[in-house]
Formats: sequence, C-alpha cells, structure tokens
Amino acid sequence: MRTTSWRNGLIIASVVGLAKADAAAVGVVAPALRSDLHITTAQLGLVASLASGTGAFCALPAGGLVDRRRRAAVVVVALVIWSLALGVVGFATGLFLLAAARIVAGGVATIARPVAVSLAADIYSVRDRGKALATLDAGQAIGTAVCFLLGAIAVRLLDWRWLFWWLAAAGLLVAVAAHSLEDPAPVREPGPPLWDVIRSLLHIRTNVVVIAADSVGNFFFAGVASFAVLFITERYGLSNAFVDGLAPLMAVGVIAGILVGGRIGDRLTRERGGSRRLVVAAGCQLTATFFFAGSLLSGSVVVTGFLLFFGASILGGAGPCLDAVRVDIVGASIRGRAEAAKGLLTLVSSTLGPVTFGLVATAFGRHVHGSHAARNLAGGLALRDAFLVMLVPLGVGALILLAAVRPYAADAAAAGTEPEAGMLEG
Repeated sequence: MRTTSWRNGLIIASVVGLAKADAAAVGVVAPALRSDLHITTAQLGLVASLASGTGAFCALPAGGLVDRRRRAAVVVVALVIWSLALGVVGFATGLFLLAAARIVAGGVATIARPVAVSLAADIYSVRDRGKALATLDAGQAIGTAVCFLLGAIAVRLLDWRWLFWWLAAAGLLVAVAAHSLEDPAPVREPGPPLWDVIRSLLHIRTNVVVIAADSVGNFFFAGVASFAVLFITERYGLSNAFVDGLAPLMAVGVIAGILVGGRIGDRLTRERGGSRRLVVAAGCQLTATFFFAGSLLSGSVVVTGFLLFFGASILGGAGPCLDAVRVDIVGASIRGRAEAAKGLLTLVSSTLGPVTFGLVATAFGRHVHGSHAARNLAGGLALRDAFLVMLVPLGVGALILLAAVRPYAADAAAAGTEPEAGMLEG
C-alpha cells in the first residue's frame, strides 16, 4: 500500500508540475520569443491572459469530469491533448499561431489541480494532508524550475522553440505512466448537480474567504510569471539564459518552504486545530510581501537575489496550508468541482494579471532615446514600478485570510471532516 501511494503521489505531482511549467513557459523565454516573433510586451501579456482565460472557461467542466469519470483516463487524455498543443507552439512564426496553441494548452492544463487534489484527499488522512499536498506544491515548484532550466538551455544552445517541444515530450511520457494510475476510489457517488455544488460552495464561509485571498494573490503571481525574467534582464543587464539558469536555485528555497509549511500546518492541526493552517498561510504571505518589496527597491542584483530567494521560500509555506483547508471544508463527492471552481475564480484574476502588468508597465514607461542599454534600463525601471504597485493585492490577500479562522471548525464539521485534537477551538 505504501508503494502504491508513493507511485500515485509521484504521478499526480508530475501532472501538476507539468501544468505549472506550462503556465511559466512563455515568461521563461519572453525576451527571445519577443525578439524572434517581433511582438510587444503588451502582446506577450495578452497571450498569457488568453491561456488563463481559456483555463477559466474550462475549469468547471474539468472538475465535473474529475468527480464523475475514472480519473486515470481523464489525466491521460488531457496530457495527450496538452502535449500536442505545446508541440504546435514550437512551430509558431507569429502571434496568431502562438496564441491559438496557448489557448488550447491553457484550457486542458486546468484539469491538473482538480484531479490531483481529488486523488490526494482520497489517499491521505486529515492529519497528514498538509504534508501530502505540500508534495503536490513541491511538484509545481519543481516543474517551474525544470521549465526555467530547459529554457536556459534552449535559449543559450538551441532555440526557444525547443522548450515547448521538450515539455510536449515530457507530457507524453507522464501520460504513459498515468495510464496505469491506481485510483483508490474508481467508483464514486456522482454527487449533486453543478449548480447545487456552486451554491453550497458559496455558503461555506471559509471557502469564500480563502478563494478571495487566492484570487487577489494570483493576480500578482500571474504577472510575476509573465514578466519576471524580462524585468531582471532589463533592470540588471543580465542575459535571458543566465536568469533562467538561476531559477533552479530559487526553486530549492521554494520547495523547502513548501515542505516546512506543510509540516508546520499539520503539527498545529494536531495540537490546536486546522484553523491554525490559515494563520500560518497569512503570516507567510504577509512576510513575503515585505521581502519582495525590498528586493524591488534594491539597486544591487546580489541583494535583490537574496531577498527574492527568502521571500519566495517563505511564501511557499502558505500553499499546502491553504490546500489542506480547502480539502477539509468540502465533501468528498464534490472535491473535483470545488477545486475547479476555485481554479475558475483564481484563473479569472490570473487572466487580468499579465494584461494589467503590461499596461501599468507601459504607463510607467520612460521614453528614453539613446543606446540599447539605456532603453533596457528604462524598461526595467518601468516594470519595477509596476511590480511595486501590484504587490498591494498580495498583502491584502494575507489579511483577508484571517477572516476564515473563526468559521473553519464549523465548516469542516459540516463537510464530515473528522476533528483532530483541538479542531473545535475557534
């Protein structure tokens, strides 16, 4: 049983890792892609937003498939379609084909989180869910790191197109492995209709608060994913390949934060109740906001790097705590659709994020005449100002989370979550 759980966990972590790599791919090679296809920063933001928008449109149908169909089959079909779409991105010669392929890939990738969370909730008990879901979040961080590393190799030695072809090949390999995925509950009750699910989710106060906080946070994250590489290359005069190559080092800190955050949340759940996971998440998110602000204001690339590393590491601890809370407060028959509904709302904010970042950066843009280096520096400063403005939602989201501490225990009990020691304490 332990071997089966480990194998299932590895497969579903790979699925969410690929989905996260997909979300980061355009941002990873943004400078090279922009130069090769002759597209603007605003158009890059539009491509990222279109992919997120399609994911938002497909989120609820994807959750329904997860709740009502054999989850292994759903994963396999999604991975094959997603891989084909990524392969097409590698052949793009202009904005139209790039956007069309990204729309398809974004729509299919939205199934990753619902199926992963649904399976993890069936495999692991309440007291260990933070640690288990931390593994999924670590998979996402690894997927992003691998995407940056492959992007650095592609840009430096080959061509940016190879990044998408390599990700497509990885998707097909995971699809082969997922074909034999052992589902602990292959036959499940169909659960209530979709609109009943949505109404029940809206009546769970903890769920509403957590999704609101996630939405404003993802608004910031989506912009970061699309423009972070471009910002650092222009602000500090570093190469695209060099910045991409540093991403695995950043991922080490993020993964450490995720794993530590999951374990701290589980320990506090056993001692004082699951609501303490919300306190951990809020603290991590608020602290990370200050670290990120310091990194943006620093003129030293070394100081900026250290502050970004520690900020990203601390922020990683919030993810598994919030994932465990969402699983605790919804019934088993609707977890796929509940995660999809959360994904829908956060994808809407993710859709707005890159476009808003691009427009704000353009508004802050300094019209500098002169050398290429001077124009790049002006572009980097405009992006810095945009990031500072967009940090506000990240801090606000941390404060919003604290409003869910009091109603958590009642919502978890209503969902049939077996209380642990201290869980009934507000």
